[in-house]
Amino acid sequence: MSVLPGFPTVIFDYGAVGQLAGELKTRGIKRPLIITDKGLTKHGLVDTLRDALSEFPIAIFDGIPPNPTVGGIEGALTVYKEQDCDGIIALGGGSVLDSGKALRVAATHPEPVIEYLKDPSKITANVVPYITIPTTAGTGAEITIGGGIHPAPGEHQLGIRSPFVQPDLAICDPDLTLTLPPVLTAGTGMDALGHCVEGFLSNSVNPPTEAIALDGITRVVDYIERAVADGSDREARWHLLMAALQGGMSIYMGLGPVHVLGHVFADSPLHHGALITASAPAVIRFYMSKGDAALDGKLDQLCKAMRLPAGTDLATGITELNTRIGLPSSVRALGYPNDDLDKLAGHAENIHFNFTAPIRPTRDEYRDIFADALG
Repeated sequence: MSVLPGFPTVIFDYGAVGQLAGELKTRGIKRPLIITDKGLTKHGLVDTLRDALSEFPIAIFDGIPPNPTVGGIEGALTVYKEQDCDGIIALGGGSVLDSGKALRVAATHPEPVIEYLKDPSKITANVVPYITIPTTAGTGAEITIGGGIHPAPGEHQLGIRSPFVQPDLAICDPDLTLTLPPVLTAGTGMDALGHCVEGFLSNSVNPPTEAIALDGITRVVDYIERAVADGSDREARWHLLMAALQGGMSIYMGLGPVHVLGHVFADSPLHHGALITASAPAVIRFYMSKGDAALDGKLDQLCKAMRLPAGTDLATGITELNTRIGLPSSVRALGYPNDDLDKLAGHAENIHFNFTAPIRPTRDEYRDIFADALG
């Protein structure tokens, strides 16, 4: 059995953001920096947080880009130091939440943040307090010990994986996801499903977390179409946010080739969740072609968790769900421009997600998987 690290404290409920002020006092944070993006400022969610923290002097940095970059982190660091902050609150989706992990290191460590992305072993326990507040239901980044940061826009991600970047507290308030537009509801929801699927299929053995992954998959399938159709459906939003949290827990078992493809395709500005779900069927078809009895049994369990009719395979089930919620079924249809299969496959075979894959593709097999995923 694999031993997984503990998860951070989680407060999960409608209106949970109302508990934030009390948590700051408990943790001795007197002047927090809120990091977020300009979209959340525009849509009033930053004001919601400001109201919840009316008794605190706060600083705000809303320059985190849609895909996290070193430049965004350095901009936030400048505000953190100028405003003499003593803690970080990240309000947003995966880009904001992962940026906060790097920022809590940059605020206390002596070298430029890029050095800790190149070598996460340099990260020590000397990090600033960090609270995450997700506004999308998909990435699971609110509780994980790693993230991907682009050195510059368009460049491949570097990882920042360390137990010291794991958030101290996640406040999961479904009400904060009500304004998420349909296309992002679909993309982030299927990102959660991808985390649950790959965690369940990984070569780790942890039955309690595997059960969490299967439950998360069923929540996505039961509620994503409702949330896409009606963003104000609070019950659907609750279950999708819970599925995202379960996906974050599943990530601790390790990911695999679907996220290898997502990592390689991240040299584009396309949405991570949409890339993951468009890539998944090709990887599933690769698994199905191997004729591995144990893996086939797990694929059957995933079909049941997705409530697929008898005779419908997992790859087809994911593709059909993508179609129902308006997501493209190929990476090319998303607008990905690169078609150099040899270069893509060469990059894929050395990515760390391969270590927990149930079957590790060879370079030639990755070439075929990329061709299938691109469509």
